Amino acid sequence: MANIYLAVGSVTGTATAVAATLKKDIEAAGHTVVVDQKASLAALSAQEWDALLVCTSTTGRGNVPQNLREFYTELDASHSLIPAIKYGIVALGSSAHANFCGAGASFEALLEDSPAQCLVPKVTIDATETKNPDRDAKFWLKEFLAAL
Repeated sequence: MANIYLAVGSVTGTATAVAATLKKDIEAAGHTVVVDQKASLAALSAQEWDALLVCTSTTGRGNVPQNLREFYTELDASHSLIPAIKYGIVALGSSAHANFCGAGASFEALLEDSPAQCLVPKVTIDATETKNPDRDAKFWLKEFLAAL
């Protein structure tokens, strides 16, 4: 079964709650997952992961949340050090803002320009359209796990 590194960026706790739901479903499917709210390139490189999963909200004008910003900066500065890992992105935001799911889009652009391989297109979860972001993420996760 797969060993998954789940990097979480959250401000209000919604992405953290979604990540907890994803963790339960990943483990129920027989995979191993480490949820990291202080993700780092060192942790990503410290062991062999089968997949990277980024679950992030968006702050301000499309920014990466503070607790995930260092990870993003490390990845951006070290494209050649990013492992050839499979990845997926769960992006949370509000379409009422100009840079809807901007943090997820930033990770997507960064990882597309690296040796990493996207398994399934990122999912964007709109806070103005759903009161249950966990449900939307769970639906997407089935496709992600099937692609592993």
